[in-house]
Amino acid sequence: VLVYSSSSLASSSSSSSSSSSSAASEGSGVIVGQDNSGKYTYIITCAHVVSGASTIKVTTSDNKTYDATLVGTYSDNDIAVLKINATNLKPATFANSDKLVQGQSTYAVGNPEGTFSDSITSGIVSALNRKITVQLDNDDSSSSSDYGRFGQLYSSSKTISISVMQTDAAVSPGNSGGGLLNGNGDPIGIVNAKSSDTNSEGLGF
Repeated sequence: VLVYSSSSLASSSSSSSSSSSSAASEGSGVIVGQDNSGKYTYIITCAHVVSGASTIKVTTSDNKTYDATLVGTYSDNDIAVLKINATNLKPATFANSDKLVQGQSTYAVGNPEGTFSDSITSGIVSALNRKITVQLDNDDSSSSSDYGRFGQLYSSSKTISISVMQTDAAVSPGNSGGGLLNGNGDPIGIVNAKSSDTNSEGLGF
C-alpha cells in the first residue's frame, strides 16, 4: 500500500500575524491483518513516515484511498501500525527471518519517489545482523549519521541504534515502510534506511 502523511507547521512573521505551512511524507506499507470484528485492517509502516502527522491516508493497489488512524509506534525500531476502515484486504504472510541466509534473493516493493507505485527491485541478502546508528532529523541531508531515512517529519533530532539486514535491492525515498520480500513473495522485513554516502551503492537496510 501507499502511505501519505502531512503535518501542519506553525510559523510567525511578526508579533501581530502568523502563518502556517505543511510538511508531507510519502512511504509504503504492508497489510498485516484485521481486527476481531473484521471492520478494520491493520498496516505496518515506518514510524518516520507518519511521525508528527496530522493527516494520514493509505492507497491500496486497487487505487482506493482511505483515511488512516495511527494505532501505535515504536520509534526505537522505526515501526508504526495504522488502521483503516476496510474489509476483504488480503494480509501478507511474513516469513521467518531467523531462517534467512546470506545470498538469498530479495525483492523490495514500494512507492519510490512517491510516484512510482507498486515498483519492485531485486537483490540479495548482502549481510545479516548489521548494527547501524541513524539520526532521526527534520532533514536527512544534514544528518551526521552515515545512514539516512526517507521521512522528514521528526520534530527533533534523536539517534537510535538498530539491528537490520543488509540488501543491495535498490531503495529510494518512498520505499520506507514497504516490504522486503523473499523469493516466495513473503515479507522478510520492512525497508527502513539506506546509506547516505553518495559514493556508496547497494547499501539498503
